[in-house]
Amino acid sequence: MRTRGRDHGGAELLRLVPQEEQCFFCGARLVICETQERYVRTLRTLFHVIGKGKKCASGDCEHGALRYRSPEIGRLVLKGHEFGRDIVLWAGDQHQRENLSIARIHRRLVEEFLVPICERSVGNLLNDHLALCQCVAGDSGRVREKLKRQGGIVLCVDGVHFDEASPVLYVQRDAISGEVLYAERRLAQGKDDLVPMLRRSAELAAEIGVPIIGIASDKERSLVPAIAAVFPNVPHQFCQTHFLKNVAEPLKEDDQELAGAAQETVLALRKVQRKIERRFPAAAVGGTGAGAKPTRVAGGGDGVGEAKPAAEGAGTATPADDTALAEARVAAALARAGTTAGMVAGRPITDPPGLKRSQRLRQVRDAVEQAARKRGLQTPAGH
Repeated sequence: MRTRGRDHGGAELLRLVPQEEQCFFCGARLVICETQERYVRTLRTLFHVIGKGKKCASGDCEHGALRYRSPEIGRLVLKGHEFGRDIVLWAGDQHQRENLSIARIHRRLVEEFLVPICERSVGNLLNDHLALCQCVAGDSGRVREKLKRQGGIVLCVDGVHFDEASPVLYVQRDAISGEVLYAERRLAQGKDDLVPMLRRSAELAAEIGVPIIGIASDKERSLVPAIAAVFPNVPHQFCQTHFLKNVAEPLKEDDQELAGAAQETVLALRKVQRKIERRFPAAAVGGTGAGAKPTRVAGGGDGVGEAKPAAEGAGTATPADDTALAEARVAAALARAGTTAGMVAGRPITDPPGLKRSQRLRQVRDAVEQAARKRGLQTPAGH
């Protein structure tokens, strides 16, 4: 990736030297033979990496061309890359698990993590993540032992679409242990193309000697018959998350409209809160005590209760001032409550944010209207 023109100021120095002191083959002493410098950007830090390489000092060693380097550099960043592995994994997770677009991932990297990256490079990182996923092999000794101990496998199969043109990444995962068993990219997605992929998990279960208890997948046209062909006697259930996403899809536009309306209400409430706190500083969070005098702000008449300023030279606030301040504190607290209600987070499917914010704002509005009715006011709050 291109690194020319980057600002490398404030980079944290990281020296990486291999710990080996002797040649693995002949036992001769190892000497430093190379120094490589590069800048690596992670989600949190910019590193100036200085890596040292060693070689065998013996001229008779048959492996004198072998270079010993610190494994830490491989854990930090992929070969020839500028951005660390944590960025690659984070971007891939956002795309696959959260279904975020490349543009959204790019915006989050720039705005939240201050990573200087272009949108095209984000697409390259996602390709790297898919390549790493394809290297996953769940038949390692550690995974086999874990599957044996739990006594069965609940297989989850899902296909991740990178874009319309790229091959689909199919991931096979055990739901009990959370271990990824296999991941393959498939350009052809017919039933006959997916059967060999599924047989890998069937063969793994047979070798270990544990049954596949059940299978969960989406309702992909080719995947369903492929699962039936490989696992004819295993219970197969469609993924509830995919089902709920499909159910929530028609509500997406309405929920976004509700969220936009809530945002407008939040902006209006902030204006009211600022006017109250400028006129009554004691009504602000952390404001002074009840004896504070209200101040007049130009451009009044915004619906906030007017309070006449205390007479010059008066040492204490009048009962009218105390009443106005108490009302201002209630109004400011309600404005803050409305602002918080209009900004609550939520996740689609069962907890859509737009609907959640609208309901919370309605609760605040109902509280204001109830208080107004108790005081005998004719006009409900907010009208």
